[in-house]
Amino acid sequence: MHLLFTPQRLFGEAVSSPDTLSHEPFLERARVQREQDREASARLALGGYVVARLIDKLILLDNDPESLDAFRWQLHAVRRHINDLPGDSPETAHLAGVVAAVPERGAPPPALWMSLTAYAYFLEHEARLDEALEMVMLAAASQGKEIPSADFAAYALFAGRLNRLLARWDAATACYFAAEEAGDKMGDPVARLRGRLGQGAVDRGRGNLPVARATAEDIVREASGLGLEDVQAMAYSDLGAVYGLQGSRLEALGAQYQAFRLYRDPHHRMQALGDVAYGLRGIGALEGSRIAFTIVARSGASVRVRINAELELMDLESTFGNRIAFERCRSAAEECRNRMSPSMSVDYYYKLGIGLSRFGQLARAQDALKAALTEAETHRLNAWYFRVEKALEEHEKSLEAQFVDQADSALSETPAVRQMEAELREYALATVA
Repeated sequence: MHLLFTPQRLFGEAVSSPDTLSHEPFLERARVQREQDREASARLALGGYVVARLIDKLILLDNDPESLDAFRWQLHAVRRHINDLPGDSPETAHLAGVVAAVPERGAPPPALWMSLTAYAYFLEHEARLDEALEMVMLAAASQGKEIPSADFAAYALFAGRLNRLLARWDAATACYFAAEEAGDKMGDPVARLRGRLGQGAVDRGRGNLPVARATAEDIVREASGLGLEDVQAMAYSDLGAVYGLQGSRLEALGAQYQAFRLYRDPHHRMQALGDVAYGLRGIGALEGSRIAFTIVARSGASVRVRINAELELMDLESTFGNRIAFERCRSAAEECRNRMSPSMSVDYYYKLGIGLSRFGQLARAQDALKAALTEAETHRLNAWYFRVEKALEEHEKSLEAQFVDQADSALSETPAVRQMEAELREYALATVA
């Protein structure tokens, strides 16, 4: 049977008539940003909208002179709009790159769908998942009625991940299955196994932990036999997540550490080490957690990953009662304040408030917690709002500095964890050197 690798297989019939798409996620972001008096952010959201509408027109473009003239007019209008956006914004650069790749006539070039995909990754990084999915859809549609199998598999995995993060389980499963099929047809075991792994992640999201665990374990074995270390690392990472949900903290930590050791991509490796750091803290191995987070914070990982590490170090150093180290981490995090997402900003003020409270700076701590509460309310981060509100209530009852008991737990004293800590110390020395 001949498999057709078409955009419709991933996104349904919507991509057959892109002129009917509303690109509502961009308009919704613009509305929310204007309600919060963030005019520059609202303009960027509208920039995403007009660019998406431009790609719609390009995909449907007829070659008659009247249609071409109308399209050129729209293209020049969009270029003017993008030129008026904030020049220091990474999103402006992505939008400008997309528009620069749009031809005035003729078929969309490879530079266009590559720019659209890069923009989609940026949007995902910014946690704008619906918008990212729209861009993946447009990238696939701009490639034509049938997509090369390797590109199709990449789109399927990307769309599967976005749908999974949005808890659209059926859509995610369909995308991951399509990626597995594409990998099987073109003899690409990486795409095939990643498609299966994605389906296991959907099972985990739906709460079917035994199936999710079995899938991850199978892929660990198969990827190991094929020498696919990155896929094996992904499977260990998923296995660690399943173990964590099952309450097996030591097993989860072991799987996460294996993922860290196997990853060759530096970005993924530091993400995995961040998971190890959280796992070490969860079992009470605070010194090991501190070492791991320090490695991440000093690495070349993405800004988001490094900021999260600095925030966790802030909390750890205040737990240890180390005021100098706490202030050093606070200063490093403060330098990146304008690059924090809303949830990260709340986390910063929250950990700042908790830390200052531990050091007896009660008035400053209260100000920081109130700032966290305001940020959470402004951005409708309800879970954070209730957490900070509870911390404020507890803070009002606090009269003196309090530090957490640093005694190691029984789990943290196991030989495997001690060996892990020793290896992390060696790794830290090697990376600094």
